[in-house]
Parts: sequence; C-alpha cells; structure tokens
Amino acid sequence: MASADYPHGSEPYSTLEVRSVEASNTQTLEGSNKEVVFSPDHEIPQVVNPQPQTARDAPKPESPYADTEATAAPGQAGQPPKRTICGLTPRIFYFILTGAILIIIGAVVGGVAGGLAGKKKTWDVSGPGANATANVNVLGESKLAASNWTDPSGYTHRSVFFQDPTNSIIARQWDSQNKTWTTRNVSHLMQSSTSGPINPNPGTSLASASCDSKWGTLYEVHLWFSEPGDKNDVISWVNSNNPINEPDFWVYNNSGLPMRNDSQLAAAWQRCPNDKCVGFWIITYQGIEGYIRFGNASNWGNNTTPIVRTNAVSSGASMALVPTLQGAYVDGMILATQRRPGSMGRTSFLGDWTWKEDDGTIIDDVDPLKTRQFAAMPMNNFTQSFFVSLSNDGSLTGAKWDGNAYTAVPKITFSHGKSTNFSAIAMTEDAMFYGISDDQIWEYSVDTSDPSTFTLAGKVYP
Repeated sequence: MASADYPHGSEPYSTLEVRSVEASNTQTLEGSNKEVVFSPDHEIPQVVNPQPQTARDAPKPESPYADTEATAAPGQAGQPPKRTICGLTPRIFYFILTGAILIIIGAVVGGVAGGLAGKKKTWDVSGPGANATANVNVLGESKLAASNWTDPSGYTHRSVFFQDPTNSIIARQWDSQNKTWTTRNVSHLMQSSTSGPINPNPGTSLASASCDSKWGTLYEVHLWFSEPGDKNDVISWVNSNNPINEPDFWVYNNSGLPMRNDSQLAAAWQRCPNDKCVGFWIITYQGIEGYIRFGNASNWGNNTTPIVRTNAVSSGASMALVPTLQGAYVDGMILATQRRPGSMGRTSFLGDWTWKEDDGTIIDDVDPLKTRQFAAMPMNNFTQSFFVSLSNDGSLTGAKWDGNAYTAVPKITFSHGKSTNFSAIAMTEDAMFYGISDDQIWEYSVDTSDPSTFTLAGKVYP
C-alpha cells in the first residue's frame, strides 16, 4: 500500500485501490391596440383596423346608438339601426359577460380549494424529515457525513457534509479555537477547478474521513459521494489537502469505479501498522453485483474479490467503518453491514488485505426494509466501539463493543434534545453525533461511559 503523500504534482490528491476478498454557534451561509367590435358577417368579435377612415368608407349612421360598422344593409335604408352595447349586439355582449363571470367564479373556487388542500398537505407528515413545504436549508433526501482532526496546536476541527436544496454539497466546519462554524459550498468552490465541476447524485450517500499525523504535516479532509456514470453510478471524491492554510482549496477526482445505484458508502482513515508510514484511506461500497467491496489508497485501479458475499447482504445495504486497536497500532478495522434476513453483521480486517467476512453479529433484529442507515465511532483510545442503526421511523438502536462482547443499547436518550425525528445521521471519532431533522442539523456529544445518553451540543445548520 502506498502512503497518502502527494505524488501527483500541483494538485495533490489521494488515489485508491479497490481490492476485495469475495466530525455552537451559527454562521450564516455565503448568488396596435385594436378595438373589438361586432361584424354582421360573423358571429364573433372582429378586430378593427386602427388606420383613419377614407372617403371610400361607408357613411356613418346618424343614430347615437350606432357603431362605426352597424350601418343599414342595402335595401333597408328605412329601417332603424341595430342597437349595440360596447360595439356588440346585446346577445353577443351578454354571452361574453356571462363567460367572463363564470371564469372569475372558477378562479375563486379553485384558489380556495387549493389553499385548503395545501393546509391538509402541510399537516400530513408521514415520516422522518417529511415536510409538505420545500426545505430551504437541507435537501429533503440529503444524507450526512462527518469527520474530525486535530491541528498541530491541539485544536479540534470537525467537518459535517450534506446537500442543500440546490443539490450542492455543503461543508460546515468547526474550529474549537474560535468556537465557530464556517460554511463552505464545496460544489461552488469546485466550479472553477480544471477537474470540476462536480455532479453529485441527489441524495447520494456521503462518507467522510480526516487525518492528522505525527509523521509530518499531513492534515487532510476527504469526502466520497456518487455521480452518474455511463451505465451505473460511479464513486467520486473531493479532498482538502491543506485545511489549515487553504481551507477553500479542494481537489476533485472521479474514480470511474461502478457501484450499485442504491449503494451506501463508508470511509475511514486507517493508521499505519508501523512507524514508517502515515496510513491509508479506506472506503467500502456495494458493487454492481451486490458484493461489498473495499478500496484503499495504495492503488485505486484494481477491482478484485469481495469481502462480503452478495447473498449475505441486502440491496442498498447500510454500512459503517470504524478503526480499532490491533496490537500496538490502530490499523484494525471493523465493518458493520446490513445482513439478511435482519441483522447488523461484523466483518473484521486482519491485515495484509485479509478480512474475516463473518465475525459475529453486532445487533439482532435489524430489518433491511425498515432501516435507513448505520453509523459507528471508536471509544476509549480505539479499544471499544459504538454502533447505531437508524430506522425508517427516525428511531435509533445501538450496541457497544467493549473489546470482548457486545452490549445492546435498545434505547438512546437525547438529553436536552430538540427534534430527534432523524432522516440521516453521522458520527465522528471524537464521540460526536449528528442528525438531520426538520430541515436542520443537530450536534450531540456521546457519553462514552454510557453511550445510551446523547447530550445536545447545539445546532450545526442553519
């Protein structure tokens, strides 16, 4: 595996290989006129030429009720002129008037009915994140991703990614030094790039990982998402290679790797198994055949055998990756995936490209048809892990891994919580939880000694 150094010139970026074995204060986000008369020759209104009359025009009748064209017909000079209203015979005038009244009545009735229907639709909220009125902050089907890193001065930085109603990818980034959230429209920042612009699928799965390294100045933030391909969706990513000094500079890469159109994504920064390298970027996804595959930064081009069989996982399987301590180094990985017929299963990285596909059950009774998403985070210096499953009704269940066994957390309490009817969730390695609810994003801290309690930290967005 190659390191995450910058071998690609002026715009450094990571490369990945696919190999399988078959991270509060609010900050406001930053762009002729013609006369209609009656003609005796027709039963409809006619248009009069606005040009001045000439000597060849017929003489005007003397009756004060006569219109310019309501003259006596030949052979009827002794008869009185016909009566008109606004240039129309009474029959035509009242016919048009009746029609206009009917149109006005119809418009009024339609407006009232539409207003009542709109109210009914607003009240009929049937699921998490459902809103009859269009979201103004967060795309209704947006997913969520988050990661964190620590700068050389010891300050914590967190990035929370989502899509706004225009389908742009937005990053909200926290700086613990000045205790502020900053908004960055990543899609907008990529429009001027020679490798951009980006074209994420609406509601694409999002996966983020960040790194900081004691082996030099490696501080990076990465985000993976899906884009339309020729036949199937493909995996793409953007990365900020210098978030300290150039936080608005992002690099875009399209892998061309095909994935299932309903595939979810998971990502992590895998530490090196020795003191000679900085580590590798790891992602997992569901290939077009249904297998769960993984990629890492040593080479993004190989597409080998899966790590979880297609008949063991559900379509659009939820998944989460979490780093773990393995011996003296944090180079271990636990992959949680949605298993059939209904559980959260564990697959463990053993080293040297080897994974143990079926390494136990994390949570029982997780129905694929009733599950939206998984999330996970490490605890206690990577010796323990905590996993959560988000159901379609917005509720959460969890399980804690203490290094030897799992303890079920069937109910999670949100202390001082606002709306917790979540439509998407994410977690960071420093024990923070994020959820989208009612067109807003909320942040909670997780009590690692008792992960059944989430305490409200504040609003992330807007």
